[in-house]
Amino acid sequence: MECLDANVVQDLMSGALDSEQRGGVLVHLDTCEDCRQLVNVTARDTLRGHGAVGDALAQTVASDGRHIDDDALAETVAPDDLRGIRTGTGRAAIARPAQGRRFGRYELLEKLGAGAMGVVWLAEDPELKRKLAVKLLHRPDASHVDRLLREAQSMARVNHPHVVAVYDVGVTEGAPYIAMELVKGESLRAWQNRALHTIPELVAHYIAAGRGLAAAHARGIVHRDFKPDNVLVGDDGRVRVTDFGLAAAKQVDGGGAGSSIRPISDVNLTTSGSVLGTPAYMAPEQFTGGNVDSRTDQFNFCVALYEALYGERPFEGKTFSQLADDVTAGRIQPAPSGARVSGKLRAILTRGMAVAPGDRFPSMDHLLAELGRDRARPWRRVAIASAAIAAALLLGLVSDWAVRGRVERQIHQSFAATGTQIERAGLLQGHEFKAASNLVRERKALLDVTSYHDQADFGLATPEQDQTNLQELHDTLFASDWQTVRDLEDHPSELAIIDYKGRLLYTSAAPTEWKGQLDGMPAVKRALDGAKPDMLAVVAYDDPSFTTAHLFGAHPPHGLAVMFARSLVHGGERGGAFLQFIDGKDVLAGIRLDDTALGLVAPDGRAAGDVPPELAAAAPHDGEVGEVTVAGKTYQVQARALLDLDGQPFATVVMARPMGGVLALFPHARAVFALAALAALALAFGTAWRARQITRTKV
Repeated sequence: MECLDANVVQDLMSGALDSEQRGGVLVHLDTCEDCRQLVNVTARDTLRGHGAVGDALAQTVASDGRHIDDDALAETVAPDDLRGIRTGTGRAAIARPAQGRRFGRYELLEKLGAGAMGVVWLAEDPELKRKLAVKLLHRPDASHVDRLLREAQSMARVNHPHVVAVYDVGVTEGAPYIAMELVKGESLRAWQNRALHTIPELVAHYIAAGRGLAAAHARGIVHRDFKPDNVLVGDDGRVRVTDFGLAAAKQVDGGGAGSSIRPISDVNLTTSGSVLGTPAYMAPEQFTGGNVDSRTDQFNFCVALYEALYGERPFEGKTFSQLADDVTAGRIQPAPSGARVSGKLRAILTRGMAVAPGDRFPSMDHLLAELGRDRARPWRRVAIASAAIAAALLLGLVSDWAVRGRVERQIHQSFAATGTQIERAGLLQGHEFKAASNLVRERKALLDVTSYHDQADFGLATPEQDQTNLQELHDTLFASDWQTVRDLEDHPSELAIIDYKGRLLYTSAAPTEWKGQLDGMPAVKRALDGAKPDMLAVVAYDDPSFTTAHLFGAHPPHGLAVMFARSLVHGGERGGAFLQFIDGKDVLAGIRLDDTALGLVAPDGRAAGDVPPELAAAAPHDGEVGEVTVAGKTYQVQARALLDLDGQPFATVVMARPMGGVLALFPHARAVFALAALAALALAFGTAWRARQITRTKV
């Protein structure tokens, strides 16, 4: 047989063992000195203050376990001087509870368990129609009953979610009882042993139990026997502390009014002699008989939590006396290798297990606050890190906003200056074109073109003769020096001459090409009509009329050109047109003042220059500066009209500049940063709130 279990020792002393169990215990006591010493201590403390009977029994037990017999055990239950409990005479008449029997107002349904102090029954209150737990005590000791009643009455006033509620307390049929909340679940120890749990989970459960202790302390109640077995974990996950003040609290030192309270706790001695029972949780003052207060519960609590975290107890005494020596000396074992408990958490537990009560935490609330802070540390770290990230992101957004504001002002200034240049560019270009055409139209070759008409139309010649005449005109134009005319422009230009029928007679871009028909092009047709003698237009190099006539050769360039057209009039009749072209990029180069991107846009929407076509198409035409995003990049854009000599718009110049800033890193960077900042803030507030909930103090 193994050494006596904690409950067995007190059941032995209370007479709660049946004859077979009692016989086995007595046989074991014959061979185990440790158990005889334990029974000796328990018997002495149980009966101290009751005269020579107790002393004699203690001496008998200490001397030889074989001297313990049924009569001696009966005396430990109710010696002659205690037989007047509640009844006044003789041994108390305690009813034998049984299943299905009424006990006072309660109906006993099922025995749930038995312990050192008594038996717990599942019962029903017929009046309130609810099930509850009724605890019936073994020993009808007068002082114990008084103590029990006081404690239970006090506990009945403790309304806390982490304390098992006490509904009723009293004495019925000579037996003291307590009616308590029925908790469906398991003990904290069973919960710990059932599966592996993380450190935060363990600490959270113990903090919940600690809050129950703190609530009792606020009512002046000390548990005196806190251990995982006296804590219940309900099926709903709620942790509740039970058995307050029921840990066999006894009057010692004579039992007088000024005597101190010392709990006699159960002990479990294994075959190896290791102490596994309640003494392993006892505080030094419980071993030495000192004053017991809320700091004693604090010590018991820290020992239990230490055991849960490390898997072993903090004091390694192999016997009762060795354990007492280790506890009273404060010899805490080193942490086992591989333990993942933080140094901060160990320091908290070490302080809670200080030898001197004054060196422990001032109260259970202070201990729980420290445990909460330690448990909340990961949450707090996440909150701090998230807040720092959010701050960095917000700083980036604010910096970007400031930089964007400065960049935007610079862009508006640039657009204003460039806009002035655009207004002047059309007029300036028109005057340059006009000067060149004035010089050209006085040349004899151009006068010949102006006065020439096909004679076959009047019946004066043949088509073949007209072709010969046109060849001569072309040869004359080809032989003429046009460089001086072209040099009048700031940028290279090309010129062309067409006759009154729109036939190409000469082009400087491809001098050998001629005869092509150009009157199908609207801008050229208007020039030939003479409705507007001088006009500016934006044309495309690859316009079908130009490519068919080979105006710019067999391989025309890409893009747009600004075309100046002057009607050639002879005798009031149209005599052809003089055309001059400047590349659109050269026109924009004359406008550019800084690194603002410029694009030339024709009336049909075709664009050339540095501005992408989609950006040019999206630019507002109301004179306002707009913000457009193309290919994930944001630009500020503005469109200005290019005016001719009459002040009429003939094309559009689009200005564009990218919106730089701190967050111009990738497409939609600002939106991403803003969302990330909001997420980081939400995480920071959420984790900070969680940390505060854990500690219940300000973070």
